[in-house]
Amino acid sequence: MSHLVLSVPETVTSHYVIATSEPPDDPRAVVPWRVPEPFRTAAVQALTTPRLGIFTISAGEAMWRLDDVLASDDDQRRVRESSHQIVVVHRAATVDQPHGEQTARAVARAIADAANGILIDPQARHVVLRDGLARAERGWFRMGDQWFGTRYDINEAAGRPDSADAPRATAACSCLRITLLGLRRFGLPDLVVDKVACAHDLAALNLLRALACRLLSDQWRWARLHPDQPTRPLDDHPKVDPEDFWTFWGATPFVDGRPMTARLVPISRTTLEVTPPADYRGTRAEWGREVLVPAMPPLVGCPADEDAPRPRSAGSEG
Repeated sequence: MSHLVLSVPETVTSHYVIATSEPPDDPRAVVPWRVPEPFRTAAVQALTTPRLGIFTISAGEAMWRLDDVLASDDDQRRVRESSHQIVVVHRAATVDQPHGEQTARAVARAIADAANGILIDPQARHVVLRDGLARAERGWFRMGDQWFGTRYDINEAAGRPDSADAPRATAACSCLRITLLGLRRFGLPDLVVDKVACAHDLAALNLLRALACRLLSDQWRWARLHPDQPTRPLDDHPKVDPEDFWTFWGATPFVDGRPMTARLVPISRTTLEVTPPADYRGTRAEWGREVLVPAMPPLVGCPADEDAPRPRSAGSEG
């Protein structure tokens, strides 16, 4: 085993975009009345500093490409037809995370509500929901509250199975590349896992989520304990526990999992690839079937303990 060197930036920057045809004359004015506690005081204070910028531009001047964000058909239509974008830019100290980022998104939610707009997270490449369990910022940080997005890329040359070969071929192919987006807003590289069999896509995604939980928790702990250290060591073969997955969702375990070890390989300044351990001798498909799938709970999503009801596992009947 060896160690990587991971940057711990002093400050991090994030962005939110509100697509609207009803921009308020002064978006800042709506914030104090619409941001809920426990973020209202922090939001009002941030508005008086350069740390929080709010800008209104016409759709023709838009700096963000929004045609590929994950959104419902109706939200996509509203984004296309919007006349303006309100951009919220937030800069915060890493040591003040995650509360600082929650405050910024609470401000963006308030402006979107006042402007009857669609709130878009450009880092995660999706629309932030306005209803359901994710409609408001919690007083505590839950990683599963739409902070991370996913991108699926298909390598057609890697033997993507056709429907006639399923399901056996879907467990032996290696055509998927899955990227977890959104970590960069917290000063960490994005995570990607490549050469994934179609049948193992959920387990691979949940591995990325569990790793994100572990990396974020360690990053914030390091920033608090070593505020003057701009880098930190990172084990390139981290052990991932089922508890990391459940912490991501803020839930008590109710489906079995098991510990596993993965390898982290830097492939760019902004991305870490997740691979089998260096001493694993099997194929990617074998690693997925023998190690990954048994380790990761088979859940598409999971409400926090304070939410109900609990979901069924993937593939359950009834």
